[in-house]
Amino acid sequence: MDRDVTETEFINMLEKGQRVFNKICVEQGAFKGVDLSGLTFEECLFSVDFSDSKLENTKFINSNLKTCIFTDCILNKAVFVGNYLDGTNFSGAKVEGITFKTIPFMLTCSRSHILPR
Repeated sequence: MDRDVTETEFINMLEKGQRVFNKICVEQGAFKGVDLSGLTFEECLFSVDFSDSKLENTKFINSNLKTCIFTDCILNKAVFVGNYLDGTNFSGAKVEGITFKTIPFMLTCSRSHILPR
């Protein structure tokens, strides 16, 4: 990732009208009940709580969404392509018309944990 971004910095970017995010890293924070519809995240890293948020038509492309919580989110027509999902929770999410394509994984012999190719 090119840039670490705090929860406050991310909110400020949204308030300034930024709609496309490339290579940002947000590893702490909660964006509960936030409308993030129509945004694009490409090659980003998130480890945050998006519970009860609206992410319709939002795109996550080639990103790491480790331990993200999408519980009870509205993800209708969202696009998830080529993302790394480790402990990501989609419980109760509305997913009508979602596009979901994961990346291939390989198992490393030395440590026996899953890593993306």
